Amino acid sequence: MDIVSSYNEWDHLEEIILGIPDYACIPQDEPAYRSKLDAADLNTFTAGLRKDETIQKARVQFDNLARILEYQCNVKLLRPEKIDYSKSIKTPFFEIENQNCAACPRDTLLVIGNEIIETPMSNRARYFESMAYRKILNDIWEKDKNMLWTNAPKPTMADSMYNLDFPWDDKSKERKDWIESYKYVTNETEPVFDAADVLRLGKDLVVQNSFTTNRKGIEWLRRHTKSRGYRVHEIHFPGDLSPVHIDCSLIPLVPPTNERKGILMNCPERPIAPADKERIFSGSNWEIQSAPMPFTTKIPELCQSSYWLCMNLLLVSPDRAIVEETEIPTINYLESLGIKCLRVPFRDVYGFGGGIHCVTSDIRRRGDRKSYFPNFD
Repeated sequence: MDIVSSYNEWDHLEEIILGIPDYACIPQDEPAYRSKLDAADLNTFTAGLRKDETIQKARVQFDNLARILEYQCNVKLLRPEKIDYSKSIKTPFFEIENQNCAACPRDTLLVIGNEIIETPMSNRARYFESMAYRKILNDIWEKDKNMLWTNAPKPTMADSMYNLDFPWDDKSKERKDWIESYKYVTNETEPVFDAADVLRLGKDLVVQNSFTTNRKGIEWLRRHTKSRGYRVHEIHFPGDLSPVHIDCSLIPLVPPTNERKGILMNCPERPIAPADKERIFSGSNWEIQSAPMPFTTKIPELCQSSYWLCMNLLLVSPDRAIVEETEIPTINYLESLGIKCLRVPFRDVYGFGGGIHCVTSDIRRRGDRKSYFPNFD
């Protein structure tokens, strides 16, 4: 049986990886991490192992989500190995005192059809993060004779890979000018991309150019998937002054059918760049609707994300989603579209780098690859 098979974000979910909070650390100051923090956090954070109380609270919510996936959604669950991320790293190009965590497999593992790609991330603290999933990947590879297992070119993460003159203050006009020019902390020296910057829509992959994904990384993905018939489209959200990962800016909710267009939900504070919207979606089988405002604009310290984690939900089938329990506006919107919501507490996990979509990586969904973009057929 094919184990790895996932072409989109909504087909019936059958197998998934769920992260863990164990040995999670706050990374030390480095270019890729600094760019994600807001001005208030820049000079106040202390690197090192997170507090036991913080990790335990997150573990309770992780384990609750695990039970819901297994027993309410009948999804096979895989969990990474525990690695001590308080250990230092030294390579020929950099050294850091501690690492990150294995909470967010969505960032480091990109599943495209029958292939799993270990992505070339830009954060030094995440250099060895995919190692937590190696046993999972090796076990699947031994059982699934059609699985493709790829490790994208690992970047050096040397100082030369970053724009060290990047304006760190996220409230500054200079920062706004950089972002609107599509210039970020990571330059084009080497290809880098996070899996969470890739929106999988069947035959088409919509990829955000961001802090964590440069244009060279998008081009690598384009060349790598072209022979198998995939089409890669670069997209921008110029209203986002800390652009990291597409799954808090644009997500699919309702898949297209012969009778109606599908629905993509776009963050209203981060509208798609008009030229990108016209180029990608004009003539497609998608309509774009604005997301409702979140329940609250408060986020945990050092969250590396924003209050738009309210969009960071997991579709387990076309008519069923797992959503953070306090995000009532999002829940009401989904239910108005006929999507039943399973409500779970998850705010204690936000500080570890993401929401429900971020902490999962779907290995198998029931369904085949289709085209939802007749404008490109």
